[in-house]
Amino acid sequence: MNTMTENPKKPWYREFWLWVVLFPLILTLVASATMVSIAVLYADDTVSDTYHKDSRMYHYTAEQDERARELGLAGMLQFRRGENVVTLDLNGQLEYPQQLLLTMSHPVEEDMDRHILLQRSGGRYTGSVPGELQHRWYLRLMPELNPQQHLDAGWRLKGEINFDLGDAAPLNPAVQ
Repeated sequence: MNTMTENPKKPWYREFWLWVVLFPLILTLVASATMVSIAVLYADDTVSDTYHKDSRMYHYTAEQDERARELGLAGMLQFRRGENVVTLDLNGQLEYPQQLLLTMSHPVEEDMDRHILLQRSGGRYTGSVPGELQHRWYLRLMPELNPQQHLDAGWRLKGEINFDLGDAAPLNPAVQ
């Protein structure tokens, strides 16, 4: 008589060692897919300034800033949060255009950037700001009205505002 009882044969998916070997591989695939999804959804935004790539180096062009310095341009922006209005007092030696473009660039998300058309009325410029005025923004003022042609503008002024600290921001030519 045979005293050993035979274990009944289990299906392949119920074997312990199969899952010991496959579990780390499956976990790696899930983690990799998650990381790739995060990288694609939250990719870094592009830089929108006067930089150009020459071989392996990036160069900054300051011609617009130099032209603004030559014209003695400077400005002061004043935001009125309750009305979502911005006013600009611009000083300098130039023939003032009827319209200017103010670009408010979010430091992190390009999708949140705003382009505001400022109309001349009397001695100052005014415009309507869409959305809520909060947090920190980079400011760029130029006479070119198409944001995609910012490299063709004759001059530009730059500034920065943090709405947590105040509602006014000076605009000046960038300093290298």
